[in-house]
Amino acid sequence: MTPVPATAARRYDGLDVVRAAAMLLGVCYHAAYAYLPDVGRWYFVVDPSSSAHFVTVVGVLHSFRMQLFFALSGFFAHLVFERRGPRGFLVDRARRIVIPFAVALPITLLADVAVRRWSLAAGLMSPDYAPQAGLRAAPVHLWFLEYLFVFCVVAWALAHVGAEGLRASRGLASLLRVPEVLLVLSVPLGLALVQWGEVLPARSFLPDLPAAVHYGVFFALGWLLWPAREAVHTLARRGWWLAVAGVALSLYVFSRPLQWQPLGLFLAGLVPVAVTLGCLGLALRVPSETRPTLRFLVESSYWVYLVHYPVVLALQVAFAQVSAPAVVKYLAVVALTYAVAFASFRAFVYRGALGPWLGVQSQAPR
Repeated sequence: MTPVPATAARRYDGLDVVRAAAMLLGVCYHAAYAYLPDVGRWYFVVDPSSSAHFVTVVGVLHSFRMQLFFALSGFFAHLVFERRGPRGFLVDRARRIVIPFAVALPITLLADVAVRRWSLAAGLMSPDYAPQAGLRAAPVHLWFLEYLFVFCVVAWALAHVGAEGLRASRGLASLLRVPEVLLVLSVPLGLALVQWGEVLPARSFLPDLPAAVHYGVFFALGWLLWPAREAVHTLARRGWWLAVAGVALSLYVFSRPLQWQPLGLFLAGLVPVAVTLGCLGLALRVPSETRPTLRFLVESSYWVYLVHYPVVLALQVAFAQVSAPAVVKYLAVVALTYAVAFASFRAFVYRGALGPWLGVQSQAPR
């Protein structure tokens, strides 16, 4: 057996943590929708409590969370490709992506329609939304698995014919000496957002072309970063300011009407590039060492994202029938969803048959 090079065998705990954070923030993102003002025509429940602050919460989280996830997924996908080879790569990706998608989808769709009908029966659904109370033929929050597998297959096909992008990776390694140059990626992304508006990948099983291109850029960035991983010293030293600047810009854009104007849409293309580069740099500074509690959060993040959506929807309907400020309901939904997801992970996944299918490798913290 050919030994795995030391650089390839190394763990990237910081990157694992960032990817897990991007997934765990999905709970905070989806929980906020019920408390957006005038959301009835677009969402299944109209809560009597709402706050304009949640417009900023949704906008900021949506502006970089999944882009960062796809960049890190590209990085780790190339790592798996190098370690397992072309055939092993496809088998691993199908096992980790396609099978969880196929198992989780019918359960999610049945739970989704049950909660929608509950909302309609409780009089919490807007008449404008009521025609959508039935079963939806859409991947809902699981869309990311469909897109991720498509990206992996495309990368495998290009690598299989010898077009794996080594030259592009060498160019990326050179650019990483001045990582700010990579912000040029935001120009076509911003122009695309001005042209087509917000990317909406969850509406259909057929991939949406603007969304596929948008997220595909970040997957490709991560894929090309793997061969250039030893040339990230500058990014690791200076990435912090890119992360801070990106989040600050996102807060500025999504806290005002600018977010719906062409300039705001264009600036929204800059946010995920800056935040992704910044978080990559910061994560690469984290030393690789075992932290049991942190490993538990990392390994549970996939399960949390798979199961959280129906829980969030059910809690939103339940709390819509309770008189309380929007922020109190939101925090309760988020906290209870995390509690249910982590508890179910510990009870049914960790140390169980499902664990290896969802990337569980270590022991639970004591």
